[in-house]
Amino acid sequence: MNSNSDFVWDVCVIGKGLLGSAAARHLSEMGLRVLLLGPDEPSKRSEHSGVFGSHYDSGRITRIIDTDLYCSKIAEASISRYRDIEESSGIDFYQAVGHLAVSPVKAYVDEVTNTARQLDVGFKSLSSSELAYTFPYFSFPNGVSGVYEHSTGGYVNPRNLIKAQSEMVLNAKNEILTETVSKIEKIKDFFEVLTESGKKVRSSQVLVACGVFSEGVIPGGEKLDLEICESTVLLAELTEKNAVQLQQMPSLVFRHNSEIEKGVYLLPPIRYPDQKIYIKIGHSESRPMLDPATNLTNWFQSDGDRVLADWLESQLLDLLPDVSFSNMKTESCAVSRSSTGRQFIDVIDESGIHVLLAGNGYSAKSSDELGRIAAHKIISGEVPDEYSDIDFTVKYKRM
Repeated sequence: MNSNSDFVWDVCVIGKGLLGSAAARHLSEMGLRVLLLGPDEPSKRSEHSGVFGSHYDSGRITRIIDTDLYCSKIAEASISRYRDIEESSGIDFYQAVGHLAVSPVKAYVDEVTNTARQLDVGFKSLSSSELAYTFPYFSFPNGVSGVYEHSTGGYVNPRNLIKAQSEMVLNAKNEILTETVSKIEKIKDFFEVLTESGKKVRSSQVLVACGVFSEGVIPGGEKLDLEICESTVLLAELTEKNAVQLQQMPSLVFRHNSEIEKGVYLLPPIRYPDQKIYIKIGHSESRPMLDPATNLTNWFQSDGDRVLADWLESQLLDLLPDVSFSNMKTESCAVSRSSTGRQFIDVIDESGIHVLLAGNGYSAKSSDELGRIAAHKIISGEVPDEYSDIDFTVKYKRM
């Protein structure tokens, strides 16, 4: 890192996850001197007592089709740049294996279809019999229909996407500091960022993008209107033979007709860092966490909710009844949800610190576009013309 104690970065991005690394990359490409700051993934989660990230994963669904046009637009913008990022960084992270949205709820399928048509997405509408013929390994209830995004859907590897974005930050002659921030202070016309190891860095602007742990580093008394929610995922291990049989499997969102259950999402066979191959299943909804200040670290150290994991296992076996799994394990995750359903890409009034917060459970695939929006906000004071500042305005909790 630049050893000159008087050196002032243009922007210090706090949070080396999907959103922070994307913002740092875009700021770097805009010609700014950028420091990307954040810890690496811990080697053993159960023994780690520091901050965590929700990007410690090898597979997240990517798709344009959605019931929400905004979500579709930011996903489309990000996906359009995936291959360029891979080429520029030399790191692969995108597998365009296709994405399938299935439900017995006609209104849901109609909304997904309408959004796909509005954005001219390559897709096919499939009846129940067509689903059974095209994807014989899936078993769906009677009366379902689906939308198949065959060209752009699939999944991304979050770890590799962050590596790719970070590599491009370094390629722009900027720097990465693998530290955890303990404090941010405004001193005259710059910010001073202090790390837990005692390092100090200075920057003209600060962007906080460290997910569910962000409020711990933002100075001031006002609380952001964010809700921390806990999620549990199930990883089902496959043999090499079974994985080959499912190598054409798309990612899947299956929407139940129950408002309580909502639905599940499913990732195709993916090789994880332990060199084992897993299919991942998760719940479309996440549960608000009680007292995050006390429970957040303990949650990340845990294996998640056993009751929910058992339900996910039953859902998996219903969807893939003819597939044999050699082992099951669970992992915990946490997401931040805003009161608006949109991201907070704004400036904190009291401190002047920029924020890029509230993944809302759908931001992994769209992180590059969200990083671009945040970078534009820092550079020009407003979001790009195709968006509206009011949609990203930070909200505060009423005390």
